[in-house]
Amino acid sequence: MRWFSLFVLSVSTCLSINAQERFFTLTSKDSIGQAPKFKSSLGVNMKLNGYFDVFGGLQDSDTFNVGKINVFGSDDSNSLNVDLYQTQIKWETTLVMPNGKQIKAIVESDFWGGNGRLRLRKAYVETDHWQIGQNWNNFGDEDLWPNIMEWEGPPSGIWLRNPHIKYMNSFGSPKWKYEVSVEAPQDDYFAYEDIQPFVEDTHQTTPDFTFAVTYKRQWGHLRASSILRHINYKLEGNKDYFMGYGLTLSGIYKPNKNSFQYQVVGGKGISSYLTTISGFGYDGYPEDNNMFKATPAFGGWMAYEYFWSEKWHTNAVFGMTSFSLTDSSRYVLTDSLDLTEIAGDFGHNQYYGILNVMYDAYERMVIGLEVDYGIKQLDIEGGANNNLYLNDTFQRDALRLSFGFMFFF
Repeated sequence: MRWFSLFVLSVSTCLSINAQERFFTLTSKDSIGQAPKFKSSLGVNMKLNGYFDVFGGLQDSDTFNVGKINVFGSDDSNSLNVDLYQTQIKWETTLVMPNGKQIKAIVESDFWGGNGRLRLRKAYVETDHWQIGQNWNNFGDEDLWPNIMEWEGPPSGIWLRNPHIKYMNSFGSPKWKYEVSVEAPQDDYFAYEDIQPFVEDTHQTTPDFTFAVTYKRQWGHLRASSILRHINYKLEGNKDYFMGYGLTLSGIYKPNKNSFQYQVVGGKGISSYLTTISGFGYDGYPEDNNMFKATPAFGGWMAYEYFWSEKWHTNAVFGMTSFSLTDSSRYVLTDSLDLTEIAGDFGHNQYYGILNVMYDAYERMVIGLEVDYGIKQLDIEGGANNNLYLNDTFQRDALRLSFGFMFFF
């Protein structure tokens, strides 16, 4: 009964004193310094996700993933879908040690596991200098996210969550922070067997390594991060490896409620980290000489949020991604062209733009309406199996209207 009374007291306190606290918060009676020795909260970020596809062939995609546009398709039928799978449940606990240092633990899930099934998003423990578990990958910038209804984000965004061990510290100044992490290996170069039938899945033996430096001020921050990868592969029964590496520059400028965010990324063998092509099998590819090569990729995005009033605000986002395969021996299936396989050069360009308006109806509720537009372009130059030489560009765009609301408690 004592714990129940304490729980009720804590809930009523957070409602009357701090509107940003979770409704369900449990704190211990004793404290260390100015903080309770133990604090735990359960919160829900509820989101209704609605989208109407005007044209472009993304009717089967829950998110506005420009990489999924079929440039050879012709289905421009309308499609309306509504779900709440993006709703998140978060359990957070903080324990204050006798020396005043804190240990924080977080477990967060959503319903994005397919047909509304629960999926793990985050599960980690963090101290002053260490973070162990699953959280945002250190190659990206977890403080960035454009305020949009669509849930995919710009095509070159880095929002991968994977298990890792991360060490954090400063250079003797609170303005600076550096982070070094050992990340669970990622690979998806074998994703499509019909595209690359001679590539076989093989075990990875080396983690991905990252290093990042952040400069923080009241107006926002600047961040530079890097990654180094060792990726094993098996081509026609022979095992070998290739190296991947990348660099990102990112930041946010927020002198008041209005804010500007950006991120630029480039490297080789990092496609599995870029949101719109992650899982598409472009980390590496075999050249004509049967040697595996890391795929070069680069991109960037920027977002600006402007508050017209206390409750009305608008977001504009633009992003692009580009990657290319030179002297590739890969297969490309294009039924509409009656071609089975092509070897040669391939260029991929993806463009993404968003404009929305949001209304903060209540203290914890946001309602939004958004226009999403994207273009996917494929440049092909090479020879096909039917002795046809192809040098052409295939392009298709997509238009979606996103709408919904978010409620936090």
